[in-house]
Amino acid sequence: MQALHPGRRAIRCGLAVAGMILLAGCAGTRTVDDKTAALHLAASDYKAYAIRFVDDKGQPKYDPQSLLDTLEAGKAFNDAGMWQFSRDAFDAASKLLHWKEDTIDTPPEVANLIGTTLTSDAFGAYQGKIHQGVLIDYYQAINSLMLGSEADARVDFNRLQVRQENAVTQLNAFARTINKSVGESLRNEEHAPARQSLNEVGPKVADGIKDLPSGLTKAKIRLAAGDVLGAVFRATSSAKADKRSSMARDMLRSAGEASATRGGNAMIAYLQKEIRANKGELRNKVIVVYEDGTAPTLKEFRIDLPLFLIGTNVTYTGIALPQFQLGQPAFGGLSIGTGKTKTDTATLTNINELAALEFDAAYKGIVAKAVISTVIKTAAQAAINNQIDKDGGGGLLGSLLKIGVGAAQYALTKADTRTWVNLPNTIQMAVVDRPRNGRVPLSTATGEPLAEIEVAEGVNTLVLVKASGVAGRPAIFKQELPAATLVAGL
Repeated sequence: MQALHPGRRAIRCGLAVAGMILLAGCAGTRTVDDKTAALHLAASDYKAYAIRFVDDKGQPKYDPQSLLDTLEAGKAFNDAGMWQFSRDAFDAASKLLHWKEDTIDTPPEVANLIGTTLTSDAFGAYQGKIHQGVLIDYYQAINSLMLGSEADARVDFNRLQVRQENAVTQLNAFARTINKSVGESLRNEEHAPARQSLNEVGPKVADGIKDLPSGLTKAKIRLAAGDVLGAVFRATSSAKADKRSSMARDMLRSAGEASATRGGNAMIAYLQKEIRANKGELRNKVIVVYEDGTAPTLKEFRIDLPLFLIGTNVTYTGIALPQFQLGQPAFGGLSIGTGKTKTDTATLTNINELAALEFDAAYKGIVAKAVISTVIKTAAQAAINNQIDKDGGGGLLGSLLKIGVGAAQYALTKADTRTWVNLPNTIQMAVVDRPRNGRVPLSTATGEPLAEIEVAEGVNTLVLVKASGVAGRPAIFKQELPAATLVAGL
C-alpha cells in the first residue's frame, strides 16, 4: 500500500483523535462550580450562594433539564429562605427523578453500569440516587411549612413516607442487579482482558471505598430526620385525622431503626413518650432542626494498567475511579437553653451514611465498567497506532501522533465525581419545652452564643438552623405549628 503523505497522515490521525474526544458528549449544565460553592458554604453565606441561581430580574436561572442543577438550586433557595423558588426547583428535580418516586424495583437504566462505552459516565447526564428522592420530599415539606401551607406539607410528608418505604427495597434491588451485571459481564469471553486487568490491580481499587462509614445497614437509607419531622407534623397538625396515634408512632419506630446515633434514639424515645402522654399531640414545644456542615464528596484517583495486557504499541492505558470523601462538620452540634435546662441536638441523619450505602452498592459496577471501557479504548489506541506504523509513521511525526492518541484516551478516562454539594453533613434535632420567658438561647457545642429566639406561648414552634461552615452566622428561621403564615429568616 502506498504510504500517505505526512500531512494527510497527520490529518487522518488527528481526526481519529478528535473523534474520540467528541464521543465524550456533554455532561449537562451546572450553574455554580464546586470551588465557588465551597467558598459560600464555608461562610454559611446562603444568600450569596442562592443569588447565583437568580438573574438580573430576580428570576431563577438554573437549567430545569439538569438534575444536578435543579437539586443544588432547590437546596440553595431553601437555605436562603426563598421557599417558593425552592419548591419550583425541587419540582423540576422531582420530574427528572420521577422513576425513583413510587416504584419498588430499580429500573434497568439505573443499574446498567456495565457497558462497552468509549467514554465515561462523567461525560453524560448526571444520574440520580435513591436517597435524593427522599431528600427532595423532605425539603419540599419544609418549604411548605415555611410558606404557611399545612395542606401542601401534608402532601409532601405523605409522599416522603412512600419514598421512605420504597427506599430499602430499591437499594436491595439495586445491589442485586449490580452484582448480577458484573458477574455476567466479566464472564463474557470478549472481556477476558478486563478480568486479567482486574486481577492485576485488584487491591488498588479498594482505595475508593476505604473511607466509607462503618456499621452501614440497609435501614439507614431512610431519612430518620424526615420520619421524625413527619411525626412532629402529625402531632402538631390542625387536622384531627393526623392525631391518630399509629401515624406518629409508626414514623418514630422507623426513625429509631434508621437513626445515626444513640442520642438520636433517646430523642425519639422522648418524643414517643410526649406524644403518647398527650394523646397524639405535642404541646408548647420548641422543635429545633439543625443542619450542620457540608456533604460527602468524591475525588478521582487513577490506576495505571500494565501495557502488556494489550500490547506495547500504546502510550497510555489506565482507569480513573471515584473515591468516597467524608463530609465535614461545622459547629458539630447546637445547645438549646442554659444551665440545668440545656439540651444538645442529637444527630438523626448522617448524610455520609445515605450516600455511602449507594456508593458501596454501585462500586463493583463502577470498577468493572471502568476496566472494560479502558481495555476497549486501549485496543482502539493500539489499532490506530498500528495504522500509523503501516502508513510509514516512523520518526518524530509518528511519535507525536501516537502521543496525541494516548492523550485522547487519557482525556476520556475520567471518573464521575459529581455530587450534590450543598447538602449538610448531618441533620440534627432537639425538642424542648418552651421556656417561661419565651426566649430560647442557641449556642455552639462549645458554648459560643449564636442567637436568642423568641417563641410564643401556647403553641409549638419549629426553629430551623443551618450552618455549613464556621466563618459566618448560621441561617435561622422560625415557624409556628400548625403552619399558617409565610416566614422569613431571623
